[in-house]
Amino acid sequence: MQMKKISTLYFSPTNTTKSVVDTIASVYSNNITNYNITLDRNIEINDFKEDELLIIGMPVYGGRIPSIIKDTLKKLKAQNTLCIPVVVYGNRAFEDALLELSDCLEECGFKIVSAAAFIGEHSYGAEIAGGRPNDDDLNIAKEFALKSIEKISKADTIDNLEKISIPGNHPYKESAPSAVYWGPQTLDTCNDCGLCKDVCPMGIIDKENSKLITDVTKCIHCCACVKSCPQNAKVMTSEMYNKFRGFLISNYSQVQKQPELFI
Repeated sequence: MQMKKISTLYFSPTNTTKSVVDTIASVYSNNITNYNITLDRNIEINDFKEDELLIIGMPVYGGRIPSIIKDTLKKLKAQNTLCIPVVVYGNRAFEDALLELSDCLEECGFKIVSAAAFIGEHSYGAEIAGGRPNDDDLNIAKEFALKSIEKISKADTIDNLEKISIPGNHPYKESAPSAVYWGPQTLDTCNDCGLCKDVCPMGIIDKENSKLITDVTKCIHCCACVKSCPQNAKVMTSEMYNKFRGFLISNYSQVQKQPELFI
């Protein structure tokens, strides 16, 4: 089989998922249509045809794909379009996220070629998988892309494409509703440069005064604002954040998990 068009689609507040998806796509073509839904989940996305390939990446939040992107995914329309789903997680576990993403894509008319789970620096701090994906991860991403190309080239038709088994559970892990809402705090060192409001995927940092959070109930705790602040003036201080961050550092800061590929 040959592909006439390559597209990428991703949600990536801190650019770790973007890095992996872009690396995979770079092996296929220099002429790629990119759909970045990080800041706008309502961008126009063209229907996907049978002679195309979509490489799609999502971060893992609590073992699931982010709930805020599900409506966007459900609107995708494909006609037996080849697809490579990828999830990126913060060194703990990807649990049901890759299966959930793959299921959603198949319901939209995509045919899964291969799938992968990569590791990215955790949003709660560089102590957990700091600097990931690193060069080794991205080299694995390239090898994964080449193996996926080989698999596609060996199949005469989509029906002859060998199916893969993706780990996960049905029903998916239950998403625990939050009883307490929390978000970033702003320190006095803030100089109102505005970088944080430009990267917030929920648009909850005030456009006129970036020291203010307009709706903390919408915060998804991606920490894009924290990581982007050159003054280190955006911080997370809630008890829940400190408790879970401590748990992650105690249990996953000394473990370096490796990408898992399904081809």
